Amino acid sequence: MKSLVNLLIMVVLTALTGCGGSDECVINCEIEGLGNKGIELIYADRGVKRLPFHPVDGKVEMRVDLPRPAMLEAFTLDNRRLFCIIGRNGDHLTVKMKIDDPSSLTVEGNEASASYARITAANDSLLRHGSEDEINALVTREIHAAPGSMASTMLLMNYFHTPGHELRADSLLNTITADARPTWLSGSFASLLGVQLSAAVKNEVPNLAIRTGSDTTVRFNSGMQGYGLLVFNDSRKPDSITSRLRKLRKDIPTRRLAILDISLARDTALWQQAISRDSATWQQAWVPGGVAGQQIRNLSVAAVPFYIVTDSTGRYLYRGRSLYSADTMLRARIQPSPGHAEAREQTDSAKTPAALPAPAQVVREEERHENHAPSGTVKRLRKAPSLPSAGTR
Repeated sequence: MKSLVNLLIMVVLTALTGCGGSDECVINCEIEGLGNKGIELIYADRGVKRLPFHPVDGKVEMRVDLPRPAMLEAFTLDNRRLFCIIGRNGDHLTVKMKIDDPSSLTVEGNEASASYARITAANDSLLRHGSEDEINALVTREIHAAPGSMASTMLLMNYFHTPGHELRADSLLNTITADARPTWLSGSFASLLGVQLSAAVKNEVPNLAIRTGSDTTVRFNSGMQGYGLLVFNDSRKPDSITSRLRKLRKDIPTRRLAILDISLARDTALWQQAISRDSATWQQAWVPGGVAGQQIRNLSVAAVPFYIVTDSTGRYLYRGRSLYSADTMLRARIQPSPGHAEAREQTDSAKTPAALPAPAQVVREEERHENHAPSGTVKRLRKAPSLPSAGTR
């Protein structure tokens, strides 16, 4: 009798031990064309974890102990991304795809992973070859279409280009419902985004005083005009940017819009060479140090070209790398009269002086340069015309 009891205990213990792995996250993969090449599964769980697996003829069963849910990404050993899923213990997922055709990806097992696979497969070409603006637009559409899906959070984290679009990324993150962006999934992304969104970027554009060489300073005070457009570029500024700026300047009078074109070229020689060809009708300046310059860092400009639109309170209306988007926003808000800028100038000039704020502060200033002039004299510079006052909206 005692032997029988011991045998029953051993059977129960064996059964319990055998079931220990049943609570793992199980991922069955069938990847046509992969052969016997290895796969690495990467995920975060109190640090970055990397698990290697060895398929046979493209098939492999991956078991992962995930007591907490996690986002897992699979890569080949030569760093080619295969798929991305959400998993936790108890999940059983099936992944199928062709190694040379990411658009063939299908995932079954949970809603977030399946939806994410459908979106990335359907838009594979755009996600791999599209422009920054096109990819961000796709992510934005998908988030607005499904704010309650974790797939939206996965798209935002994996594909949205945040540099220059921090405010938009923050807005999209908050568009996603709280249950679809749990801390374990979005926490690292939100923390990084918070660093990028400095207090200066969230609030007002700081005043600028940019020395453009040995004899000139350009000032920009965002609170002293109706709207402001800051343009950041380098010596490679394409003609399309110059053409759009010229049309914007022609269509919208200076009473309504101040434009400051700031070059981050390596040196003044490159800048002078660039501006000698564009016959600009807006203010231009050069800042040493590129994006690493202190004033540029204060504006969180990560790369060029880059555009910032401000209103009369100094509030950011747009931050990003699309001049088309900045142009569209300005035209929608200012709504210039159809036709030519002269008609709008006449309308604005007819307003009483009391209705106009102080003159716009994108101006050139005279500077004293005793070090460059003979003793007892002051070298005076030609003063560029100041911009007129900003009209009321």
